[in-house]
Amino acid sequence: MTDSSPVQVPGTVLTTRRVGAYQTMTFVAPGVAERFRPGQFVALAVGGEQSSMLLRRCFAVREVKPDFGGTVEIVFTVRGKGTQWLAGLRPRDIVDVAGPLGRPFPLPRDPVTCILLGVGHASAALFPLAAVLRQRDCPLHFVLGGAGTDEVHGARGAR
Repeated sequence: MTDSSPVQVPGTVLTTRRVGAYQTMTFVAPGVAERFRPGQFVALAVGGEQSSMLLRRCFAVREVKPDFGGTVEIVFTVRGKGTQWLAGLRPRDIVDVAGPLGRPFPLPRDPVTCILLGVGHASAALFPLAAVLRQRDCPLHFVLGGAGTDEVHGARGAR
């Protein structure tokens, strides 16, 4: 079993893109992807080394790929200076990543029908959970919502 303690690593940005009302960012974070369990999150330092923004921003993880160097994808809304800075990062930029943090979702031992309910970009956390539940032969149903159609995250992926 892999070590489950969080790590702090420099994450290399691979992509940032707008999807509906949200931004997605994929970065390489060795150690984070390998340790991640559905339900955990990451915390990113924002603003760069000279920033006065001291507090990290926490984000649900949309997808991890432990192979290929260990990639992590997050989804967020641009709401203030910190997330504005993140949305402006480009490929090969570096972001300070701490994670995985938090307690993983409890998982059923036997196959059971599961209903996954999410609203807005918080729905991102459901997709790693769905992947594990599918591996355990659990039938899945998604209920996704948002204030408008552009704020429903992951409808295509839920199908």
